[in-house]
Amino acid sequence: MSWMEYPSMRYNILILLTITLPIISTFNLTAHAGSAYPMIVVDDFGRSVTINSPPNRIVSTAPSNTEILFALGLGEKVVGVTKYCDWPPLVLDRVKEGKITVIGGYADPSLEGVVSLKPDLVVAATNLQLNFISALQNRGVTVIGLNPKNIVEVFNNLRLIGTICNKTDEANRLVESLQRRYDYVLERTGKASSRPKVYYELWYDPLMSFGGNTVVDDLIQKAGGQNIFHDSPAPYPIIGAEMVIQKNPDIIIVPIGYMGGVSKSDFEKRPGWSMIEAVKKNRIYTLNENTLIRPGPRLFNGLENLASVIHPELFTGTINYNSSISITTNSTVFAIIYDDSKRLLNFTIIGVEGAVASVNVLIEKGLLRGRPVVLIDGVEAGASVSEDQNKFTVRFNTSTSRREVVIGGSEDIPEFNIPYTILPIIILITFSIMRFKSSRIQQRRYNRTFS
Repeated sequence: MSWMEYPSMRYNILILLTITLPIISTFNLTAHAGSAYPMIVVDDFGRSVTINSPPNRIVSTAPSNTEILFALGLGEKVVGVTKYCDWPPLVLDRVKEGKITVIGGYADPSLEGVVSLKPDLVVAATNLQLNFISALQNRGVTVIGLNPKNIVEVFNNLRLIGTICNKTDEANRLVESLQRRYDYVLERTGKASSRPKVYYELWYDPLMSFGGNTVVDDLIQKAGGQNIFHDSPAPYPIIGAEMVIQKNPDIIIVPIGYMGGVSKSDFEKRPGWSMIEAVKKNRIYTLNENTLIRPGPRLFNGLENLASVIHPELFTGTINYNSSISITTNSTVFAIIYDDSKRLLNFTIIGVEGAVASVNVLIEKGLLRGRPVVLIDGVEAGASVSEDQNKFTVRFNTSTSRREVVIGGSEDIPEFNIPYTILPIIILITFSIMRFKSSRIQQRRYNRTFS
C-alpha cells in the first residue's frame, strides 16, 4: 500500500512542496544573484585583472590572504598555501589530508609548484612578490596582488576578494562586523588625553621596526599611540639602538611568533636601555605578532589588544556606553554594541589566561524584552539579576582570555538557533509525519473492523 492511497498524506505533501519549492528557488537565485563575469578589477598594485568566472582552484602566497579566503568560506577552493599559513587550524588539517599543497615560503614560493596546481586564481601579496607575480602572469596564471597600507585598505581587500569569488554578501557581513569593532576602538581612543610614544620591535638582529605608511603604523595610531619611526621613509627601517634610546618610547611592543626572539628582561640588559621610559616603568608588552602584521580579519584582535596596552584606562573599570548602558569589570572590554533591531547587547571581554573577570552591567529595562539572559561564547551563563524601577543590574563571573558576551531579554534569546526560512519547513515536515502516522493508525483500525 503506497502513500498515494492516503488522501491526507497527498494533501500534506502538496502543501509542503508549495511552500518549500519557492524557498529553495529563492536560495538558488540568491546564490547566483549579482554574478557579473567576466569582470575587470584593479588590485593593490594598480594592475587591471580580468576574472572570467568564479575561481574554483585558489593558491594563496601569504598567511593573511589564506585567513581572508577561509573567513569568506572559500577554504574548500584553496589548493595551495605557504609553509607559514597556519590559521585557521583547518588549513593545517587540509594540508595533512593532502587537500592543500605547500608551495614554499612567503618570500620564495615555488613558481613551478604553483603552476602545477593549475590554479584559476593566485592571491599574492606585498612588494616582495612583484617578480613572482610577473612570472605567473607570463605563464598565463590569473593573479591578484594585495598590499594594504592601512586598516581601510584591509576592508577594501576583503570586499575585493568577495567580489572576485562570488562571496559579496559574506564579505559585506564580515566587513560590517569588523567595522563595528574598529569604530568602537576609535571612539574610545578618541577620548585619550595623551598619545604615548610606541616602539614596535619587528626584529632584533639587526634592530628593525615599522615605518610610516604600513599597517602596523596605522594600528598604533588608531590604538591611540604614536609610532616613534612614523617619519621613516622605509616601511621596515633598520635602526640603531641609540636611535631608540634617543626617541625614548613610553611603550615597547615585543612580538610573540616567528619574528620574535627576545624576552622582556632582555631589554633591561641592553646598554643604555634602562633609561628608556618604557623600561623604567615596565611598560613592555608581548603581543601575538600574527594579529598585528597579518592584514586580515584577525588584525582587529591585534588592534584591540594594542589599544588596551596603550590606553588601559579607556577599556577597563566603568565604561559608560551611553546613558542607558554601563559596564564595570576588572578586565578589558571591547566592541560594545547594542543591536536595536534584535534588542541584544554584545561585547567582548579580554583578560589574562586563567584569571577571573567580574562583570557588572547596568541596562535600562526598556532595552530588553523580559528578564536578562547572559550568553558567554553562545552558552547560557549563570548570572544574578536585580532591578529597580528603571534598570536591571546583571552580575556574572567568567574565566578570561577572550569571551564573547551577549545579554538579551528572555523573549529575545532563542533556545534554538534555527534560520527562520528553515523553521517553517521543519514544522511542516513534522506535522506531515504526524498526520501520516495518524492516517496509518486509522487505516489499520478500518482494516481490523471490516476484514
